[in-house]
Amino acid sequence: MKPLTFLHGTEAWKAESVLHIYAVVDLSDPRHTPLISLITEANKVLIDEGFPLCPVEPRWLHIAIDQISGRPAAAVPKEERQALVDALRQRLSTFEPLEVMVGSLLSYHTGVLADLHPDEGLATLHDATRDTIRGVCGEEAARYPWSVQHLSTAYAYDHADSDEAQRRLRRIRPSHAPLHISAVYLVDVTATDTKRSKTITWKEIDRIPLGPTATP
Repeated sequence: MKPLTFLHGTEAWKAESVLHIYAVVDLSDPRHTPLISLITEANKVLIDEGFPLCPVEPRWLHIAIDQISGRPAAAVPKEERQALVDALRQRLSTFEPLEVMVGSLLSYHTGVLADLHPDEGLATLHDATRDTIRGVCGEEAARYPWSVQHLSTAYAYDHADSDEAQRRLRRIRPSHAPLHISAVYLVDVTATDTKRSKTITWKEIDRIPLGPTATP
């Protein structure tokens, strides 16, 4: 495990905030109580044992569906943001809400993340979102590296033994919890990256439901 470097496109993130499309953990949904409990317990175990991690607060838990690369958020005008939201609303109106199982928790090379299953729906959601970003914002806006999707639960700020962290994570039971996704969000994201602080926070710009109407 080594310190995380946040990325804007394929380069290290600078000081400016950046627009993203996120799926978030809705804390008002009682179905997510087991998920919050799982992540909170796992982070407590690792922090109590001295691992150099910055836990992700529940309100900032998210899945990065895509990023608008190439420009900071301030350089994307209001009209372009609205055009992107409108295009995403139209494109995602044919999608159904998703349910994925979060877990197991994995000690990764830059922190702790949770695997997601099944992930075919998330991959399709990403493909549609990226295609829409290209159509509205141009090819340069679609350079964020995207592979097997995950949910980050803690970011590393120093080096540590990943194997030792994984041994502790494996003891946590239950090891899985469901996540319900009925919308994605256009958000203005700030990355804080200092010697002992690694955090992602954001301001919500708009909500884009999966399906023709908002799903509670």
